[in-house]
Amino acid sequence: MFGKRGIGIALCSLTLGASLIGAPAARAHTPIVCTGQESTGYAPGLRLTPRPTHIAAEGVFTCSDAPGHTVAATTRITADAPRAGCLTVGTLRARENVRFRDGRTSVISYGTGQSARALGVQTIRLDGVVVDGLGKGARAERVVQTTPVGLPTACLTQSGLERVSAFTQLRILP
Repeated sequence: MFGKRGIGIALCSLTLGASLIGAPAARAHTPIVCTGQESTGYAPGLRLTPRPTHIAAEGVFTCSDAPGHTVAATTRITADAPRAGCLTVGTLRARENVRFRDGRTSVISYGTGQSARALGVQTIRLDGVVVDGLGKGARAERVVQTTPVGLPTACLTQSGLERVSAFTQLRILP
């Protein structure tokens, strides 16, 4: 009925159609939600008066990328804040490397961040984009809630608050 030429055209059409339909699906993914804890260090330590500060944190996550599917991950994030202090971290730019136990990785660049402090807990929210690896091109949101390690009066000392522990949630959105 189709002949050789008709079959060839039909196969080419199916292949082209499948590639066009599959292309957007390859970029789309379900949200990846990671929760965990991290240890964050400040250099120099945070004091009441804001000053330029380098921030580095390492932590562990449990991530879910599909219903019922979880994978462990580690994270390392570094940032520089032009004006960070015990009351506010201020604006910062950060870069995060997430390494999933199954071998996948995501590199996230954060361009904006906000912080607020209430009842001794500082909440920091970062918004960024996955620049490499799993979820490349997707939007990323990171929320960190810190609690001081040691005395709350560390902000009043010469060395300042040098380390905090934090609960962290990372979301990589489609």
